[in-house]
Amino acid sequence: MAFRFELGETFLTGIPRIARENISSVITLLSEKPRPTAESVHEARKSLKSLRAVLQLARGGIESEFQHRENLLFRDTGRSLSAARDPQALLEALDRIAKSHGTRTRRPTAKQMAERSLISEIRREINQQLLRQLRHEPVQDLVKELQDAKRRTASWLQGILLQPGNEWEILIGTGLRKTYRKARNLVSQIERPGPQSASDETWHELRKCAKALGYQLRLLEPVWPAALGTLIDEIDELTSRLGDANDLAVLQKKVREIGASNQDKDENVRREFIRSIERRKQKLRFRALKYARIIYSEEPGQFERRLAGYWQIWRAKRPAPKFGIIQNNGAPGKGPGSKANTEFLPVASNNHHVHYKL
Repeated sequence: MAFRFELGETFLTGIPRIARENISSVITLLSEKPRPTAESVHEARKSLKSLRAVLQLARGGIESEFQHRENLLFRDTGRSLSAARDPQALLEALDRIAKSHGTRTRRPTAKQMAERSLISEIRREINQQLLRQLRHEPVQDLVKELQDAKRRTASWLQGILLQPGNEWEILIGTGLRKTYRKARNLVSQIERPGPQSASDETWHELRKCAKALGYQLRLLEPVWPAALGTLIDEIDELTSRLGDANDLAVLQKKVREIGASNQDKDENVRREFIRSIERRKQKLRFRALKYARIIYSEEPGQFERRLAGYWQIWRAKRPAPKFGIIQNNGAPGKGPGSKANTEFLPVASNNHHVHYKL
């Protein structure tokens, strides 16, 4: 099944189901023989990030210590897979920079020759790093940990008591507000000193938060595809630009490191190359900020209530779910609040700013 909630399922069953399917996907990718390809590693990392987003979304229904441990597992697994991907991303960023520094003249100037020499030196250093980190690292331990995590998905919502009307608030609303609020605060943090003054770490954190929101909204996209699909597209534009900018920030650091160990090279060329990277990085961030201002224009509670309204309409298209306590096997049990009820959170007020194409 796709990475989304289905019309015939409740959040109570959909959240563990989506987690299991994502973990299975990662296990399959990492079990490739003789070893996972770079593309498979990249896809596995994306799936691990989406798993963390699901955990964050359902935080209201998952015991906090358990949620923290599972989040660390998925985070650390992703980091262990980054060794092969990060140098590759640097090479892609370097290629884009090199293309912009290209020349059509048959006789390049001395400055252009020096730039080409510098780019070749940087590429050689990154390739050496890539070769060092592409050594076969056993993934059997990672796969075993993920298999155990897959079995534990049945316990994610174990013991939770749902009553008519609080399914959204506990399993979606609480986490959605927090995800949205965190990124919105980061946008304000960037705006206060000015975009050029914000640190690389702050911009990178905004990208991670926006990515998490994008994954969470993909789960909810069937609720109102026209509205949420447009918002997801805007988030993708934001994170794509911030991703490219982050690659350039890491590339800047690499150029400085190479410069520190090669003092005999033309320092003026190196400095100009770093300034060129900086200009491209700031341009990408300026464009990304335009999207961020639109995406995070609402108050977190207002944003969440609007989506709750969409869900309420969508929910009316299927039979009212039965609520209860999750037993050890992950299935709903009979408990207080099993009576069907269509009452729910109120729809967002009509005076909020909706910028999405409907």
